[in-house]
Amino acid sequence: MEITLSNCVIVTLGAIAVSIGGMFVVRKNVSLENLRSHHDVTDPLLAVLGTLFAILLGFMLANAMQRFEEARSNIQQEAGCVGDLYRLASGLPSQAKEKTQQDCLSYLNLVIGEEFPLMQKGQLSPQAWNVYGDLWHDCIAYEPQTQRENNIDQYLIAAMSKTGECRRARAAQLNYSLPPTLWFVLLFGGISTIAFTYFFAVDNVRLQILMTSVITMIICLNTYMLAGYDAPFSGDIAITPVAFETVRDNLQKVQTKQQH
Repeated sequence: MEITLSNCVIVTLGAIAVSIGGMFVVRKNVSLENLRSHHDVTDPLLAVLGTLFAILLGFMLANAMQRFEEARSNIQQEAGCVGDLYRLASGLPSQAKEKTQQDCLSYLNLVIGEEFPLMQKGQLSPQAWNVYGDLWHDCIAYEPQTQRENNIDQYLIAAMSKTGECRRARAAQLNYSLPPTLWFVLLFGGISTIAFTYFFAVDNVRLQILMTSVITMIICLNTYMLAGYDAPFSGDIAITPVAFETVRDNLQKVQTKQQH
């Protein structure tokens, strides 16, 4: 299921309906007097269970948010390195300069227009990989003739190496997600926390419905946030190619000035 706000609302409403149904099942089969007589046990147990679940969910969410920010930072570095390649190529002879700069723009266009949509499906663009290979060839095949060109060539290779490092990291981040075991533990913990709220004698049925609904909603929304940050390139909470777009727009302005 795609991680979108609309899907989150549907799942949350369904979970609330199921949780309220479970509450009515318990109220129908267990008397309020019996529930009230066990408050001394259920109250501390719910506090312990809720605390443990909150800690687990908090750590998982913090870890997912950290990986999300690392992916965002990596995208910005990759885009910046391609921009450096373009600008460093300005110091090369005409033929090498035009080839390298054109490959830089092609790479940016492919990443923006083709690769980011594919990344929502967990894939990378084969054409972007090909242009990435062309950029490496541009940097390695060039033979500097002067000390100035030799200095530029060293920086070109360094920028290209960083670009490759960022691209490989992006490919790894694309395929990394929380293991199914942790999702099972999270699901079981959420269901257990909601179920424990049934074992309190609340005379006002509407109030218990409201309490159960709010707890279910909070757990579902936090799970939605976790799922969204766990998949940094898909869904509503997704990293956009704005860093690549910014670099491309700036380089196109530079290209226009060079032509005039």
